[in-house]
Amino acid sequence: VGVVDALIFAGQGLDQSEGFLDNYVEMFMSGYDRLRAITILGPEGEVVARSWDRVDPPWVSVELPAALMIEEPASSIVQTREGPWILETVLPMRTGERRWGTLVLAVEADSIRGRVKRNIELLALFSMSVASVMLILLWLLLGRMLGSLQTLVTAMDSLDLNAGTVPELPDREDEIGIMYKHFRRMQGRLEKSGRELVSAESQIWHAERLAAIGRLASGLAHEINNPINGVRNCIYAIRRDPENREQTAEYLDMMDEGLAQATAVIGKLLGYARRQTDEHRPVNLNEAVDTVQQLVAFQIERKHVRLESDLAPDLPEIVGDRQLVQEVVMNLLLNAADAVETGGAIRISTARGNGVIELSVADTGHGIPAAHLSRIFEPFFTTKKVGEGTGLGLSICHRI
Repeated sequence: VGVVDALIFAGQGLDQSEGFLDNYVEMFMSGYDRLRAITILGPEGEVVARSWDRVDPPWVSVELPAALMIEEPASSIVQTREGPWILETVLPMRTGERRWGTLVLAVEADSIRGRVKRNIELLALFSMSVASVMLILLWLLLGRMLGSLQTLVTAMDSLDLNAGTVPELPDREDEIGIMYKHFRRMQGRLEKSGRELVSAESQIWHAERLAAIGRLASGLAHEINNPINGVRNCIYAIRRDPENREQTAEYLDMMDEGLAQATAVIGKLLGYARRQTDEHRPVNLNEAVDTVQQLVAFQIERKHVRLESDLAPDLPEIVGDRQLVQEVVMNLLLNAADAVETGGAIRISTARGNGVIELSVADTGHGIPAAHLSRIFEPFFTTKKVGEGTGLGLSICHRI
């Protein structure tokens, strides 16, 4: 306020004691240790009073003419040419709308910068400490969680429904423990589904075998009826002449031969239909093929289709389940019989070469459309009419 008053008196040409502003600046400087320079400019930019006696002013950011253009108080921290930092403040002095001059203060700022620097360093150190603690806690938490998840993954990998192995999992009360509980429940459901699937698969295979037997029954009935009718004729002849012992003995031999033939046919049919456990034993492939041919021969011949065979002699035995091998041959031959028209032929052959035993079934039928080739092994897929096939034959062959 004293500076403004002095500038007002000077601007109005009123007398004032000489050196009033200089004394005021000197007194103000002595009261503040950190104050480095004070400069008072008049309304035209002339230096009215100052605390410095150098040629150039001790500031670098504000030129004297530029200070007159500043309308509002402004401050900035700058570095002097000598090196120290100062806080420079420009304060316009006015009353009402009239500006009487400008006050420029230079305050030492190295201590301020030092404190700010120390505060920044302390803040950085505190932030690093907090971050380190958080990272350690996060590492411990993630390590525990990942370890639990690894245990769960290991248990999932070791789950074997066929072997019946049950991986052990620790009891926990957190989210991982909830996952463990749900995994145990899923494991139980999978085991139950696996048992039901095995049972259903076994039933389907047996049903397909019975379906094949049903298709054979009509053809085999004729082979059974023929010897039975022969036996009845022999009985009728014996009754007409029971005293003829020579004739009776001859007819008894014929009756025994006919019944033996019927028994053999029924035995083969029952042997094929009987449900057995899988047993891997040496199997003579030619004998297995020959047995199946005898079962299907009459049905194929009834369609006036030739059944040809070319079985390689001295064929080594293979290791497998005889009944399953016969089931494959049976399904292939029945499919061929359905596909071949009257007068056609089916050829079954075995061969040996390059360490491989080969069985092939070929027919002169119309073949499989290209659009169906990708689906022939799908369960229940069939192109036959309703009641003529289940669509399981080739699927079971492929599985076997």
